[in-house]
Amino acid sequence: MLAAAVAWGGACAAGNGVQWSEPVAAKVASAESELTLDSAGVARWVPRSGQSARPQFPGVCATSARTRTGTHALYGVWWAVRADSSAVLVAGRSVDGGQAWERITVVDSVDASLVGCRRPAPSIAVVGDDVFVAYAMKAPDGIGVFFAHSMDGASMFHAPVAVVYGDRLVSTAVASDGQRVAVAYEEPNGAVRSVGVALSRTQGHIFEARVPASTADNNIMFPSVAIAGPTIAVGWTLHPGDERGLVTVTRVGRMHE
Repeated sequence: MLAAAVAWGGACAAGNGVQWSEPVAAKVASAESELTLDSAGVARWVPRSGQSARPQFPGVCATSARTRTGTHALYGVWWAVRADSSAVLVAGRSVDGGQAWERITVVDSVDASLVGCRRPAPSIAVVGDDVFVAYAMKAPDGIGVFFAHSMDGASMFHAPVAVVYGDRLVSTAVASDGQRVAVAYEEPNGAVRSVGVALSRTQGHIFEARVPASTADNNIMFPSVAIAGPTIAVGWTLHPGDERGLVTVTRVGRMHE
Protein backbone atom coordinates (compact mmCIF):
# COMPACT_ATOMS: atom_id res chain seq x y z
CA MET A 1 0.00 0.00 0.00
CA LEU A 2 1.05 3.55 -0.63
CA ALA A 3 0.30 6.21 1.95
CA ALA A 4 0.51 9.85 0.96
CA ALA A 5 -0.14 12.77 3.29
CA VAL A 6 -0.83 16.34 2.29
CA ALA A 7 2.38 18.39 2.28
CA TRP A 8 1.30 22.00 1.97
CA GLY A 9 3.60 24.93 1.41
CA GLY A 10 5.86 26.02 -1.43
CA ALA A 11 5.35 22.74 -3.29
CA CYS A 12 1.64 23.39 -3.75
CA ALA A 13 0.06 24.98 -6.77
CA ALA A 14 -3.28 26.73 -6.63
CA GLY A 15 -5.71 27.14 -9.49
CA ASN A 16 -9.15 26.26 -10.77
CA GLY A 17 -10.55 25.19 -7.43
CA VAL A 18 -7.87 22.88 -5.95
CA GLN A 19 -4.60 23.52 -4.15
CA TRP A 20 -2.46 20.50 -4.98
CA SER A 21 0.46 18.86 -3.22
CA GLU A 22 3.27 17.40 -5.31
CA PRO A 23 2.54 13.98 -6.91
CA VAL A 24 3.82 10.89 -5.08
CA ALA A 25 4.71 7.71 -7.00
CA ALA A 26 5.22 4.12 -5.86
CA LYS A 27 5.58 0.77 -7.59
CA VAL A 28 2.61 -1.60 -7.32
CA ALA A 29 2.01 -5.19 -8.32
CA SER A 30 -1.39 -4.73 -9.92
CA ALA A 31 -3.58 -2.07 -11.51
CA GLU A 32 -6.58 -3.57 -9.66
CA SER A 33 -6.38 -1.03 -6.85
CA GLU A 34 -8.02 2.23 -5.88
CA LEU A 35 -7.57 5.22 -3.61
CA THR A 36 -9.00 5.71 -0.15
CA LEU A 37 -8.64 8.89 1.87
CA ASP A 38 -9.04 9.30 5.61
CA SER A 39 -10.07 12.41 7.52
CA ALA A 40 -6.41 13.25 8.23
CA GLY A 41 -5.75 13.64 4.50
CA VAL A 42 -3.80 10.39 4.13
CA ALA A 43 -4.36 8.57 0.84
CA ARG A 44 -3.74 4.84 0.43
CA TRP A 45 -3.96 2.46 -2.50
CA VAL A 46 -5.92 -0.63 -1.52
CA PRO A 47 -7.44 -3.60 -3.41
CA ARG A 48 -10.58 -2.60 -5.27
CA SER A 49 -13.59 -2.78 -2.94
CA GLY A 50 -16.96 -4.24 -3.79
CA GLN A 51 -17.94 -7.81 -4.50
CA SER A 52 -18.18 -9.66 -7.78
CA ALA A 53 -21.39 -8.73 -9.54
CA ARG A 54 -23.23 -11.37 -11.53
CA PRO A 55 -26.19 -9.46 -12.88
CA GLN A 56 -28.72 -11.38 -14.96
CA PHE A 57 -29.58 -8.98 -17.75
CA PRO A 58 -29.74 -9.45 -21.55
CA GLY A 59 -26.43 -8.58 -23.20
CA VAL A 60 -24.59 -7.83 -19.96
CA CYS A 61 -20.86 -7.14 -20.31
CA ALA A 62 -19.69 -9.11 -17.28
CA THR A 63 -16.28 -7.44 -17.09
CA SER A 64 -17.92 -4.00 -16.93
CA ALA A 65 -19.82 -4.65 -13.67
CA ARG A 66 -18.72 -2.49 -10.74
CA THR A 67 -20.16 -2.63 -7.23
CA ARG A 68 -20.13 -0.78 -3.92
CA THR A 69 -21.66 -1.67 -0.58
CA GLY A 70 -24.24 0.73 0.87
CA THR A 71 -26.03 0.79 4.21
CA HIS A 72 -28.76 -1.64 3.24
CA ALA A 73 -27.60 -3.31 0.02
CA LEU A 74 -24.87 -3.93 -2.52
CA TYR A 75 -25.20 -1.60 -5.51
CA GLY A 76 -23.93 -2.28 -9.00
CA VAL A 77 -23.69 -0.71 -12.43
CA TRP A 78 -22.82 -2.34 -15.76
CA TRP A 79 -23.09 -2.11 -19.54
CA ALA A 80 -25.60 -4.23 -21.46
CA VAL A 81 -25.05 -4.45 -25.23
CA ARG A 82 -27.81 -4.21 -27.83
CA ALA A 83 -27.95 -6.14 -31.09
CA ASP A 84 -26.33 -3.24 -33.00
CA SER A 85 -23.36 -3.15 -30.54
CA SER A 86 -24.48 0.07 -28.85
CA ALA A 87 -25.13 -0.28 -25.12
CA VAL A 88 -27.42 0.58 -22.22
CA LEU A 89 -26.02 1.55 -18.84
CA VAL A 90 -27.88 -0.37 -16.15
CA ALA A 91 -27.85 -0.27 -12.34
CA GLY A 92 -29.35 -2.47 -9.66
CA ARG A 93 -29.09 -3.55 -6.06
CA SER A 94 -28.60 -6.85 -4.29
CA VAL A 95 -29.43 -7.79 -0.71
CA ASP A 96 -27.63 -11.17 -0.87
CA GLY A 97 -24.11 -10.13 -1.79
CA GLY A 98 -24.58 -10.11 -5.56
CA GLN A 99 -26.26 -13.45 -6.15
CA ALA A 100 -29.60 -11.92 -7.14
CA TRP A 101 -30.31 -8.40 -8.38
CA GLU A 102 -33.40 -6.25 -8.01
CA ARG A 103 -34.50 -2.71 -8.87
CA ILE A 104 -32.87 -3.11 -12.27
CA THR A 105 -32.86 0.47 -13.59
CA VAL A 106 -31.69 2.00 -16.87
CA VAL A 107 -29.29 4.82 -16.05
CA ASP A 108 -28.64 5.92 -19.64
CA SER A 109 -30.01 4.50 -22.89
CA VAL A 110 -28.78 6.92 -25.57
CA ASP A 111 -25.36 5.41 -26.35
CA ALA A 112 -24.74 5.39 -30.10
CA SER A 113 -21.33 3.74 -30.28
CA LEU A 114 -20.88 0.39 -32.00
CA VAL A 115 -18.07 -1.09 -29.93
CA GLY A 116 -20.02 -3.74 -28.00
CA CYS A 117 -18.28 -4.64 -24.76
CA ARG A 118 -14.99 -3.10 -25.91
CA ARG A 119 -15.61 0.01 -23.83
CA PRO A 120 -14.42 1.33 -20.45
CA ALA A 121 -16.35 0.06 -17.45
CA PRO A 122 -18.48 2.59 -15.59
CA SER A 123 -17.50 3.72 -12.08
CA ILE A 124 -19.64 3.85 -8.96
CA ALA A 125 -19.60 5.41 -5.48
CA VAL A 126 -22.15 4.87 -2.72
CA VAL A 127 -22.78 7.05 0.34
CA GLY A 128 -25.37 5.47 2.64
CA ASP A 129 -27.76 4.28 -0.05
CA ASP A 130 -27.17 7.17 -2.46
CA VAL A 131 -25.58 5.96 -5.68
CA PHE A 132 -23.23 8.03 -7.89
CA VAL A 133 -22.18 6.80 -11.33
CA ALA A 134 -19.68 8.11 -13.93
CA TYR A 135 -19.09 6.66 -17.39
CA ALA A 136 -17.96 7.42 -20.94
CA MET A 137 -20.12 6.87 -24.00
CA LYS A 138 -20.97 8.20 -27.44
CA ALA A 139 -24.12 10.27 -26.93
CA PRO A 140 -26.17 11.72 -29.81
CA ASP A 141 -24.45 15.08 -29.23
CA GLY A 142 -20.94 13.66 -29.00
CA ILE A 143 -18.49 11.43 -27.15
CA GLY A 144 -18.04 12.37 -23.53
CA VAL A 145 -17.88 11.59 -19.83
CA PHE A 146 -21.25 11.66 -18.06
CA PHE A 147 -22.56 11.49 -14.50
CA ALA A 148 -25.84 10.32 -12.96
CA HIS A 149 -27.03 9.70 -9.42
CA SER A 150 -29.85 8.15 -7.44
CA MET A 151 -30.93 9.31 -4.00
CA ASP A 152 -33.40 6.47 -3.33
CA GLY A 153 -31.40 3.26 -3.38
CA ALA A 154 -31.09 3.03 -7.18
CA SER A 155 -34.83 2.96 -7.84
CA MET A 156 -34.59 6.00 -10.11
CA PHE A 157 -31.67 8.02 -11.47
CA HIS A 158 -31.67 11.74 -12.16
CA ALA A 159 -31.10 12.77 -15.78
CA PRO A 160 -27.42 12.36 -16.72
CA VAL A 161 -25.14 15.41 -16.67
CA ALA A 162 -22.33 15.91 -19.20
CA VAL A 163 -18.96 16.29 -17.46
CA VAL A 164 -16.66 16.78 -20.47
CA TYR A 165 -16.81 16.05 -24.20
CA GLY A 166 -13.95 14.69 -26.28
CA ASP A 167 -12.63 12.49 -29.06
CA ARG A 168 -12.56 9.06 -27.41
CA LEU A 169 -14.06 6.81 -24.76
CA VAL A 170 -12.03 6.95 -21.54
CA SER A 171 -11.84 5.44 -18.08
CA THR A 172 -13.50 7.24 -15.16
CA ALA A 173 -13.66 7.23 -11.36
CA VAL A 174 -16.18 8.85 -9.04
CA ALA A 175 -16.24 9.75 -5.35
CA SER A 176 -18.64 11.59 -3.06
CA ASP A 177 -19.01 12.58 0.58
CA GLY A 178 -22.75 13.03 0.13
CA GLN A 179 -22.83 16.64 -1.05
CA ARG A 180 -19.51 17.02 -2.87
CA VAL A 181 -18.88 14.90 -5.96
CA ALA A 182 -15.63 14.41 -7.87
CA VAL A 183 -15.37 12.69 -11.25
CA ALA A 184 -11.83 11.81 -12.38
CA TYR A 185 -11.24 10.88 -15.99
CA GLU A 186 -8.58 10.29 -18.59
CA GLU A 187 -8.59 13.44 -20.68
CA PRO A 188 -10.67 12.53 -23.78
CA ASN A 189 -9.06 15.13 -26.05
CA GLY A 190 -5.64 15.39 -27.65
CA ALA A 191 -2.98 12.90 -28.59
CA VAL A 192 -1.32 12.60 -25.15
CA ARG A 193 -3.10 11.23 -22.07
CA SER A 194 -3.59 13.08 -18.82
CA VAL A 195 -6.00 12.96 -15.87
CA GLY A 196 -8.53 15.64 -15.02
CA VAL A 197 -11.17 15.95 -12.32
CA ALA A 198 -14.57 17.67 -12.34
CA LEU A 199 -15.90 19.01 -9.03
CA SER A 200 -19.44 19.59 -7.80
CA ARG A 201 -20.76 21.00 -4.51
CA THR A 202 -24.36 20.09 -5.42
CA GLN A 203 -24.39 16.27 -5.57
CA GLY A 204 -23.44 16.42 -9.24
CA HIS A 205 -26.34 18.56 -10.47
CA ILE A 206 -23.74 21.07 -11.68
CA PHE A 207 -19.97 20.65 -12.00
CA GLU A 208 -18.53 24.04 -11.10
CA ALA A 209 -14.85 23.30 -11.86
CA ARG A 210 -12.79 21.08 -14.14
CA VAL A 211 -9.23 20.76 -12.91
CA PRO A 212 -6.11 19.17 -14.44
CA ALA A 213 -4.63 16.71 -11.97
CA SER A 214 -1.67 15.30 -13.90
CA THR A 215 0.84 16.28 -16.53
CA ALA A 216 0.53 14.62 -19.93
CA ASP A 217 1.97 11.12 -20.33
CA ASN A 218 1.06 8.48 -22.90
CA ASN A 219 1.38 5.75 -20.25
CA ILE A 220 -1.37 7.13 -17.95
CA MET A 221 -4.39 4.89 -17.34
CA PHE A 222 -7.00 3.91 -14.74
CA PRO A 223 -7.77 7.11 -12.79
CA SER A 224 -8.96 6.87 -9.19
CA VAL A 225 -10.40 9.49 -6.84
CA ALA A 226 -11.39 9.88 -3.17
CA ILE A 227 -12.92 12.70 -1.09
CA ALA A 228 -12.90 13.40 2.65
CA GLY A 229 -14.40 16.80 3.45
CA PRO A 230 -12.50 19.47 1.49
CA THR A 231 -9.58 17.08 0.84
CA ILE A 232 -9.37 15.25 -2.48
CA ALA A 233 -6.97 12.57 -3.69
CA VAL A 234 -6.62 11.77 -7.38
CA GLY A 235 -4.51 8.89 -8.61
CA TRP A 236 -3.60 7.06 -11.77
CA THR A 237 -1.49 4.14 -12.93
CA LEU A 238 1.57 4.46 -15.15
CA HIS A 239 3.19 1.74 -17.21
CA PRO A 240 6.67 3.13 -17.93
CA GLY A 241 7.42 0.29 -20.36
CA ASP A 242 10.65 -0.75 -18.66
CA GLU A 243 11.83 -2.83 -15.72
CA ARG A 244 10.08 -0.54 -13.22
CA GLY A 245 6.70 -2.18 -13.92
CA LEU A 246 3.43 -0.57 -12.89
CA VAL A 247 3.62 2.67 -10.91
CA THR A 248 0.79 4.40 -9.09
CA VAL A 249 0.83 8.17 -8.78
CA THR A 250 -1.14 10.00 -6.10
CA ARG A 251 -1.87 13.70 -5.82
CA VAL A 252 -3.66 15.12 -2.80
CA GLY A 253 -5.32 18.51 -2.81
CA ARG A 254 -7.56 20.84 -0.89
CA MET A 255 -10.72 21.97 -2.64
CA HIS A 256 -11.50 25.65 -2.38
CA GLU A 257 -14.66 26.30 -0.39
